[in-house]
Amino acid sequence: MLVNEEAAAEREDQPPSARADLASGSAWTVIGVAISIGSWNMDRLASQGVPGFAAPGLVPGILGVLITLTALVIVFRSLRRGALRPEGAGQPGRATFGRTALTLVLCLGFAIGLVGHGLPFWVAASSYLFLHILLLQLPERRAAGQVGRGVAVAAAVALGAGVTIAMLFQYAFLVRLP
Repeated sequence: MLVNEEAAAEREDQPPSARADLASGSAWTVIGVAISIGSWNMDRLASQGVPGFAAPGLVPGILGVLITLTALVIVFRSLRRGALRPEGAGQPGRATFGRTALTLVLCLGFAIGLVGHGLPFWVAASSYLFLHILLLQLPERRAAGQVGRGVAVAAAVALGAGVTIAMLFQYAFLVRLP
């Protein structure tokens, strides 16, 4: 058991390779810019007397700008770490691609399969978060012999976040959720 715990600790202590950071930072930069442009092009509803702070594209625009800025920080950090040098830059491993693919599948499953199909939003969000947390942490939890604890933590975080997000949007932002 001790060997498995040490192996899990070594994986956690190693940052992603500089090239992996460059690739993901570049992808997130494109996504953030696309979100910003999309929100800028949304109808501001000024003709209907909607104030600027209540325009539909305001929050997505802010989030797009923040995603872009943080992605650029990752890109510049990766360049400082030598992402473009052939020696020692490292390649993203299969685990990185697997986790990325899993995240993409879960996100699409949430957006296409759960939201707007009769489930209350808090149930859909909690289900998505539970699966995401559990599946991404499962290899480390299994190696440490803490699968039960991982399930409990994933359930607690998912339920708390799902309910909090739903309440925040409905009662603070006055947004009707599907």
